[in-house]
Formats: sequence, C-alpha cells, structure tokens
Amino acid sequence: MPAEGTSSDLVAGLCCLAVLLVLGVGLISLLVRRRKQPQRAAQQVPDPTDPYATTTTAELNQIASGKLIEADNALRTSEQELGFAVAQYGKDATKAFADALEAARADVAHAFQLRQQLDDDVPEDEPAQRLLLKDILGKCALADERLDAQADAFARLRSMESQAEQIADDLGTRLKTAQLAIPLAEKTWQSLTTQYSASALTVVDGNVEQAKERVEFADAQLTQARKDIEAANRPAAALRLRGAEQAIGQAGLLLDALVKVQKQLEAAKSGLTSLLADAQGQVAAGKAAMQAGTGGGADQMSLAAAVARAEQTIADIRTELAAPKSDPVSALRRVETVAGDLNATLGGIRDAAARAQQARTVLDQAMFSARSAIDSLTDFITTRRGAIGSQARTRLMEAQRQLDQASALAASDPVAALSSAQRASELAERATEAARNDLNQWHTGPVVISGGGGMGGAVLGGILIDSMFGGGTHPRRGGGYGYGTRIRLGFANADESGPTPLDDQALPDLPGEPGRFGGPSTWAR
Repeated sequence: MPAEGTSSDLVAGLCCLAVLLVLGVGLISLLVRRRKQPQRAAQQVPDPTDPYATTTTAELNQIASGKLIEADNALRTSEQELGFAVAQYGKDATKAFADALEAARADVAHAFQLRQQLDDDVPEDEPAQRLLLKDILGKCALADERLDAQADAFARLRSMESQAEQIADDLGTRLKTAQLAIPLAEKTWQSLTTQYSASALTVVDGNVEQAKERVEFADAQLTQARKDIEAANRPAAALRLRGAEQAIGQAGLLLDALVKVQKQLEAAKSGLTSLLADAQGQVAAGKAAMQAGTGGGADQMSLAAAVARAEQTIADIRTELAAPKSDPVSALRRVETVAGDLNATLGGIRDAAARAQQARTVLDQAMFSARSAIDSLTDFITTRRGAIGSQARTRLMEAQRQLDQASALAASDPVAALSSAQRASELAERATEAARNDLNQWHTGPVVISGGGGMGGAVLGGILIDSMFGGGTHPRRGGGYGYGTRIRLGFANADESGPTPLDDQALPDLPGEPGRFGGPSTWAR
C-alpha cells in the first residue's frame, strides 16, 4: 500500500512539473515575441537612402529587366559605332572608346549573371531577390556611366557634320554593294530551304526581307541627307547619315548570317558521320557492360535506360538525315546529349583516364555546336533588338559564359569542359526559343509604324528610338529632325520588355533619332 501511494505521488509530481514547463516555455516565447516586435517594426520603416524602398519587388523586377535591355542595346549600338570609327581612324585613335566598351561589357555581363541567378531553379527569398535586383541596376548604371563618359569625345572624333559630304559618298558606295548582295542572298536562302528543315533555319528566317528594309531605310536617309547638306542643315544631315550607316551595317550582318549558317549546317552534317559512329561504339560498350553484369542492380537499370535512349536517338537521326530536308545542327546536339549521358553512366565502371579520353572525343563537336548556336543568336538579337526581351538575352549571356568555361577547362578537365559545352548548347537553344517568341509577339502586338522608307525595320533593328523600346522610358517630345514616324508602343510581353502601351493619339510625331556611341543616358540628352 505505501508503495502504491509513493507511485501516485510521483506521477502527480511529474504532471505538475510538466505543466510548469509548458507555462514557462509559453512565457518565454511571449517575452521573445514582444522583444522582437519593435525590431520588426523598425525593419519595416522604409530606408530613406534606398531609392527603391517603396517599390514593390515585382516592380523592381520589371525595372531591372528594362534597364538590362537598355544597357545591352547600348552595348550593341556602341559596338557597331566603334567598328565604323576603327575602320575610319584605326585602333590607336579609338583605344579609349574600346576600353570603355570592354569595361561596360563586363559590367553588363555581371548583371546578366545575376539575372540568371534569379531565374535559375534555386529560388531566393524576397530580401535576397531585392538585393540581386539592386545589384543588377547598379551594374547597368555603372556601364552607362562608362560609355556616357566617352560619348562626347567619340562624337568629336567622328565629326560627321564637318565630313558630311565625304561620308555621304562613302555610304553611297556601300549602299550599292548591299543592294547588289541581296539577289545573291535570295539564291542562298532558296538553296537553304531546299536542303534543310525550318527548324534549322529559324535564326535566319526573314533575314533577306529584313536586309531589304534596312537598305530601303538607308537609301531614304541618304537621299534626305544630301538634301540637308545642300540646304546647309548639317546637323540634320549628320543624323540621317548616322542612321543610314547603321542600317547598311545591319543589312550586311543579316546577309552575312545566311552564309554563316550555311557553313555551320554543312560542317554539322559532316561532323555527324563520325559522331554517330562514336555514339554507336558507346552503345556497344554499354551493352557489353550490361552483359558482363558490371555494377549493381540500380547501375544496370540506369545503364540499360541510357543505352536504349542512345540507340533510339541514333536510329531516329539516321532516318531524319535520309529525308529530303533535315536539321543537322539539332541532330548533332541530340547525339552529343545522349552520348554524354551514356558516357556519364558508363563512368562508374571506367577509370578516370578512359572517361577523359571519351570526353575529348566529342568535346570539339560539342563546342562547335554551342559556338554556332551562340554566334547565330547573337546576330539575330543584334538585328532585331527592338523586339527582344531580357530572358533571351540572359540565357544567351549565360550560354556564352558556359562556353568560355568549357574552353578554359578543355585541356585540364575534358569531362567538366564537355558538361559546360553541353550546358551552353542547352541555354542557347532556350534563348533562341525565347527570342523567337519575343519577335512573334512584336509582329502581332499593338505596334503601329507609319512613314515608309524602311522605318519598321529601323525600329525593329534598334536603329531608331532605341532607348524608347529598351527600358520602358517614354519617348522625348520634340527635338530631333522629324523622321515623321508615328508609333504606338506596346508588347504582349510588356512585363519583360518594359514599355507601357501608349495612346497613339498622344504621340503626334516622334523624332526617331538614331542611337549613338554611349550609354542609355547619352540617348536621353
């Protein structure tokens, strides 16, 4: 009996102790919450030194995307303008501008890398997102400052007003060359469409028509510039000549891209033969490993799946290549992917030397595929930058970074280099898809351009009113020299491209001044 009483007392005591512990924990939690409440309230007070303190994260994201597009467009225009200056004055006289451009390009590349970090599969919390977005804005502003600091000196170097007559004559000669190149480009395009599928030609589809628009614009501006020279209106003539010069340069880029893609497709078709043979050898090695029973059950299942995928892909590609039209570049990437997957699966039963040797076998082709895709898409965006949003540009920049990494690792670590090259191809493919979507939306969206003379192509190519499209800034009212173009701005992907749709009636006459060397703030002067 006494033992039972002792046991009951012990249970009761433990229960009381538990209740006291629960009450104690609750009291402590309440005190902690009360102490944190003032801190949280303090954190919610906007920082007066932060210009974006009252800007929502969604708005900040849109602003950052717009500024990225502005900065990237400024780089592309400045690069083209610098090329004209180097051709005229040489590298020594233009070194300061080249240095500024290179430094600004590094800033923008860093900004795109931050944008890629935001867009990847690892989500950041809101404070981290805002920090990254502000860093993007900071890098874009720094790039703008670097270019803008050299803009006036660059304008003085070129002094297009004082040399208007000579520049007009030189452009007249270049314009005739571009006009004569179009019929040959049309034949090249016809040849390409008879040999290759539409998917193989997506980055040059429409290039001939776009080149014609640039030539038409250049012709109209050159004609008016000569009239301005006769009327002693040299500032107006200089603007016209700059627009004509950029248009002729873009026409050449559009036509050269056809030849470039033709060579890439021929090289890919040639390289496929050896790559298919190598992939078939990988399949045979995989089957031999399966028969030998190397590895555990899970390894055997992974190996069987990789072998089946590779074998099916090889068969599909051989069938496609036998058809009247094919896409050898896409086929090359697909073979590289399945061969790489199979090699990685076999890696568990191979030594490091064998894995490295196998990676070296396909590395050159993988880097060729990535480089071809990146080069072609770079030309595509440059000549259609008035329509392309931040996603395509971000993926392109990350693809270039991965390709640079593959080049750096090629000699020391071919396995890692191959992985980077394949990643570069994948990103370039995604960037191409995003760019095509942007272009389709631009063509079907509420963008109304009247005035003729190739104005539509000049706007699409970012030659005219570049800053209006790039970052969502509103166009200047007045000023300029009256290109007489009426435009309604608006895109289906307005959240990414930046511009807020404007009422056509509120835009009586946009000046349409050509972009020049410098950052976005240069164009806003």
